[in-house]
Amino acid sequence: MELLLDTANLEQIKKYVALYEITGVTSNPTIISKEHAEFWPLLLEIRKIIGDKQLHVQVTADTWEEMLKEADCIREKLGKDTYIKIPTTEQGICAMKHLKAEGARVTGTAVYTTQQAMMAASAGADYVAPYFNRMNNLNVDSKKVIGDMVSLFRIHNKPTKILAASFKNTEQVMDALTVGAQAVTVSADLLTTMVENAIIDFAVEGFKKDWIKTYGDKKIYEL
Repeated sequence: MELLLDTANLEQIKKYVALYEITGVTSNPTIISKEHAEFWPLLLEIRKIIGDKQLHVQVTADTWEEMLKEADCIREKLGKDTYIKIPTTEQGICAMKHLKAEGARVTGTAVYTTQQAMMAASAGADYVAPYFNRMNNLNVDSKKVIGDMVSLFRIHNKPTKILAASFKNTEQVMDALTVGAQAVTVSADLLTTMVENAIIDFAVEGFKKDWIKTYGDKKIYEL
């Protein structure tokens, strides 16, 4: 299972890379715009923080030719191993095909259907990123769609991984993983929610009270 952080906020990235085993960081134009920072300095600082972990950066062009130009620039400035996020449209599929021929790493994004996932995988995409909550909002069964993608890739021996995205709660995250998504990208808030809630706090506080009753405020290494 791969866990990625869906943010371009430097403080959040520093915090969660230190706390958890994070596979990498994903971004898109909307996420980056929220930081109100210069584009390249921001991404270069993210690369500095995460080292050789995955960094996924999305193109903004409409045509496959312009997408390739943007992808070349991204890879030149941020490293050849940077994953280029390409919208899974007709122009995007063409761009994916050319990028994979050049040995680039590619993530097909804005995926809503199994057909899109199939086309991205056929073009050689390393990941496809289905939008879990957005599909639900369109009355699409996100779990079934992702499960179908898993089966399709297995049947046709495609190495493309599913990087599920767009979650509103941790239940959706776990649903995606349960049906076979190999990776998820989540916001900092959701990442915290996965391990922090009142029930967990209650149990931990109980352990602490019992310890203090017997050993006072001494730590294990002080006994």
